[in-house]
Amino acid sequence: MKEKNKIIVIILLLVVTVLLFRLEKNINRGKEVIQIDEEPILYTIKDPEFWIDKIEDKGLLLMNSMEIEQFNRKIFSQFDFLMDLENHVDSIKGEELKDLIKNISKPSKEIRYDREGNIMDADYFNRLIYNSNLESLPASIPIKYGVTTKRTMIRTFPTLEPSYREKDDTHFDRFMETAIYLWEPLVIYSESADGEWYFGRMYNYLGWIPKKDMAIGQKEEIFHYINLESFLIVIDKQIYVDDILLDMGVRIPIIKEGRDSHIVALPARNQEGQLEIMEKEIYILDKFNKGYLPYTKENIIRQGFKFYGEEYGWGGKDNKRDCSALIMDIHRTFGLKLPRNSIEQGVETIGKIHSKENIPPASLLYMPGHTMLYLGEHEGLGYILHQFSGYYEEGEEGLNYIEMMRTDVTPITIKTSNGKTYMEMISICKEFIMD
Repeated sequence: MKEKNKIIVIILLLVVTVLLFRLEKNINRGKEVIQIDEEPILYTIKDPEFWIDKIEDKGLLLMNSMEIEQFNRKIFSQFDFLMDLENHVDSIKGEELKDLIKNISKPSKEIRYDREGNIMDADYFNRLIYNSNLESLPASIPIKYGVTTKRTMIRTFPTLEPSYREKDDTHFDRFMETAIYLWEPLVIYSESADGEWYFGRMYNYLGWIPKKDMAIGQKEEIFHYINLESFLIVIDKQIYVDDILLDMGVRIPIIKEGRDSHIVALPARNQEGQLEIMEKEIYILDKFNKGYLPYTKENIIRQGFKFYGEEYGWGGKDNKRDCSALIMDIHRTFGLKLPRNSIEQGVETIGKIHSKENIPPASLLYMPGHTMLYLGEHEGLGYILHQFSGYYEEGEEGLNYIEMMRTDVTPITIKTSNGKTYMEMISICKEFIMD
C-alpha cells in the first residue's frame, strides 16, 4: 500500500513538473504568437519594449527643437496644402473662395447613401450646395480667426448627414474629412446659409466646421496663447479634463507653473460665439509632458503603442483616428506639423528616403491609401504597427477578407485585395528628418 502511494505521488509530481514547464515556456514566449484552443491570435508581438530593446540608437535625437522648427518651416514653404495661418493674408477674393468651396464641396460621381439607406440624388446634393452659400459671397471677404473649444471636425459639406458608399457599411462616412482637436487655430472665410457652419481651414486641411465647437477671437490673442513658450503636451492616447476631450499632441498653454500642478489656459465660447479664456488647474501631470517629447525612435514606438487596440475611425469618426492621423498624432508630441493625408505625408513632403531592403526601425511606410509605423524584424519577418480596416489571406477558394478595424501589430507580409503583400505594395520608406 505504501509502495502504491509512492507511485501515485511520483506521478503527481511528474504531472506538476510538466505543467510548470509548459507555463514557464508560455511566459517566456510572452510577446510571441500564442494559441488559445488551437486558434492563433493575430496580434503577435504587442509590447513596445520588445521592439525598443532591438534598436541600438533608440535614444539618439533624430532632430533637436531648432531642427524641428526648421523642418516645419521648410515643408510649409514648399507645399501649398500646408498653410502658416499666423501669416495668412487679411482678405480673400470672392471668386477665389468660391473656387475653394467648389473644390471641396462637390457632388460624388459614385452612388452614395444617407443614414436611412436612401440614394443621395442630384436634388440632395443641390440642397447641400445651396447651404454652402456661394451666391452670397461678396467681391472681397475679410478673414476672421477662431480656435476650437473642443474636439470637432471638418466636413465636405455643411451637414452632419453621413455619406456611405454602401448601405450597410457605416464605418466610412465620406463627408467626414478630418477631426480637429482642442486649441487648434483656424482661419474663417465664410458662413453657411443656415448659419450653423463656418468654411475655414486649419494648418493642413480645409472645409466646413461646426460653429458651436469654436470661438471667434482676435488673431493676436489667439497666437499669444498658441505660441507661449511654457506649455503642456498630451502624451496619452486621450484624456479628459473635466468634460473636455484632449487627444495626443494637443498643446495646452501654461499660465502659472507649480510643483504638483499647473494653471493652464483653455479656450471657451461665450453666448455671442466669441473667445473667452478659462483658467484650469491640472494635476494629472503624468498624462502630459512639459514641452515636446525628445524626438527619438524609442519615443516614436512608445507613443505609437499607446494606440494599440484603438478602434478604427475614418477621418477621426467617433473620436477615433485612421492610419495617417495615427502617424500625425505620434509626431505632434515632438512638435512636427505633418500633412493630414497619407499621400501627402509619404510622397509629397520632405524627409529621408530609405530602400525597402534596408528599412530602419521607427520609420514610416507608405503604400497607396495607407501608412504604417515600421517596428523592426523578428525571426526574419518585418512587423508594422498600423490603424487599418482589414487585410486578405489565402483560402481554399482564393483570398478571404479579415476585418480588423483597429490599431494592431502585423507582419508586413499580410496581403491586399490584389493578392500582393504590403511589402510588395510599399512605395515610400521615410523618416521625418532633414536629409
